[in-house]
Amino acid sequence: MGACARSWFTSLWSQRCSAECGTGNRTRTAVCLMDHVTDLPLGNCEGERPPELIFCDSGPCQNQLEWYTGPWGQCSAECGNGTQTRSVACIFNDNGRMEVMDKSKCSSLPQPITAETCRLKPCGVQWYVTEWSACSRSCNGGYRVREVRCLADNIAPSDRCDPSSTPESREECNKQPCVAEINPSCSDQYHNCMVVVQARLCIYPYYRSVCCTSCSRAEKTYPNLFEKNHIHR
Repeated sequence: MGACARSWFTSLWSQRCSAECGTGNRTRTAVCLMDHVTDLPLGNCEGERPPELIFCDSGPCQNQLEWYTGPWGQCSAECGNGTQTRSVACIFNDNGRMEVMDKSKCSSLPQPITAETCRLKPCGVQWYVTEWSACSRSCNGGYRVREVRCLADNIAPSDRCDPSSTPESREECNKQPCVAEINPSCSDQYHNCMVVVQARLCIYPYYRSVCCTSCSRAEKTYPNLFEKNHIHR
């Protein structure tokens, strides 16, 4: 071999076939070297490039448990980050005859992932919101709030979002009437307690005692009406 000779060098073939059963392949790497040191483009070597892949047969797939993966589904988001999923099944492969098994049968084998992140294109500016806060009241109508921000695709603040599509930052909640939790020992002892409630007499201990049920329910439903500064004479 001369001083400027260019020759193909190959690594050794991989020892294991890529398939545990059936047809797979073994690989090696081919490089073109000059003077045993300098790498050259693969086209500069004389002769054909040595093969870097050969097929191998690991024997028939008999009584073989393996994972089968279906194709990836569509991305869940039209823009930005989304998720795509695929089905995974445990298969009993008997020389090409497939039978679906319970997934626990393949528990000793590494299970392929069933979901991964996908990204079709940037979304540009869009509205982002936080979760709603707790309602300010448990009944008789309250309100809850959340933060609303316009962010660019790099999550930097922006003022380019469409104002007409701004999400609500406040809304009403728990509009149902309050139902008083009455103490079992609390009862009305006066025959016309509704008049006591309408006359706003429940602020006085005597009427609160003889009309316990009616006053408790009214005070729970309309608490502001039973404060002394709401009594007008």
